[in-house]
Amino acid sequence: MLGLIALAISLFGTQCWASTCSPGEEGVSCTNTFSPTDTTGTYEFFGDGRLVVRFDTVLTTFTLTVTVNHTIDPLDPNEFPAGTVCVAYSGNGGRCDQYDFTGSAGGPNGVPVKNTDYKGLITLTLSYLNSQPIHNPAFGHAPGDNATAVYSEDILTSYSTEPSSDPTMGGTLPGLSSVAAFDEPLTENDTVCSLTVSPTNVASGQKPEAEITFKLFNNSSCSGTALRDKTARLSVSTTDSGGNVTFPALKNVEANKFHWDSKNGLNEYDISTEGLADGRYTVTVFSSKFSPQSTHFCLVSGSFLSCP
Repeated sequence: MLGLIALAISLFGTQCWASTCSPGEEGVSCTNTFSPTDTTGTYEFFGDGRLVVRFDTVLTTFTLTVTVNHTIDPLDPNEFPAGTVCVAYSGNGGRCDQYDFTGSAGGPNGVPVKNTDYKGLITLTLSYLNSQPIHNPAFGHAPGDNATAVYSEDILTSYSTEPSSDPTMGGTLPGLSSVAAFDEPLTENDTVCSLTVSPTNVASGQKPEAEITFKLFNNSSCSGTALRDKTARLSVSTTDSGGNVTFPALKNVEANKFHWDSKNGLNEYDISTEGLADGRYTVTVFSSKFSPQSTHFCLVSGSFLSCP
């Protein structure tokens, strides 16, 4: 894959080929072309991360340039609590990265215009090398002009800790402007105990399901009364044939949140594994009360197995 990227760069400079681009040796920007038949673009910045931009539907043809900026826009204190910091990348000398968007369309900074150039939402997937401990991950979005923007939205919908030195986060948004990875402080210092994923017994003919459970305590010894966590979220990720972390669409059995089993002191979340391809999956649970935790499951011929 790196050879293909190098070939594309040699032929087209910083322009993209096959929806993947990377800047030259000293560059901080690269450009992809989107069209009704090419709705996804990968921006490979190596030590400055990899950003994938995917439109639900593209209506016209336009170019979209992503530029790495080490100057991070200010945070809105009404959205991000005191103590929130940008994530420093270990692959670029410990600097934070902001990704600015420009293009050939008619929106601010030339970005595409919803319902003119595209329909639906835009999904961003960001992977980066990281050495600092992550407490409560956030995917910051600064709506508006690049020069005056303030981070006022957290668009995080998914997060993967696999591998821990190279996390991946995902988010959705209606329009493009600057984004960056942040780390928020925890509101508590609780401990997750016995995070498990297991198949759910369902009647013959029903869709396959899996249940994710964890116990939460206010001490490291996992003793005393288990706690309910109303802020916990969950995502499932896997690795594609190119080695990239992706977040497959899930058919959630419940209302996209953990429910509380008071009898057993368990936070529980049920998902459907229907439609998931065979392979290894990482389940990551993240919350304002504890740092991200993960476990794994495998599917073989559609059957749920514990991973080796």
